[in-house]
Amino acid sequence: MRDNSNDQFFTLSDLRQMEVIDINKGKRLGFVSDVIFDDDLTRIEYIVIPPQNNFLSIFRKKDELLISWDKIRTIGIDVILIDALKEDNE
Repeated sequence: MRDNSNDQFFTLSDLRQMEVIDINKGKRLGFVSDVIFDDDLTRIEYIVIPPQNNFLSIFRKKDELLISWDKIRTIGIDVILIDALKEDNE
């Protein structure tokens, strides 16, 4: 997970410019399109990745990829590395 000791913050605009990569498969999943918060709006629960290579699928929410915030290993300058095999709440 990201090192919070330097009090670095990211805006949604920052996150949307970052490519998401699964470290287990080395697969590029796409770019963040949105985030989903918990019921109290105090914590990000998921990042949302739209389906790739299908222009019309922008309008089909069922094809979006939801990635639990707990699966994020590192947030870099322009990339987010996730561990898709990691169990939630580990």
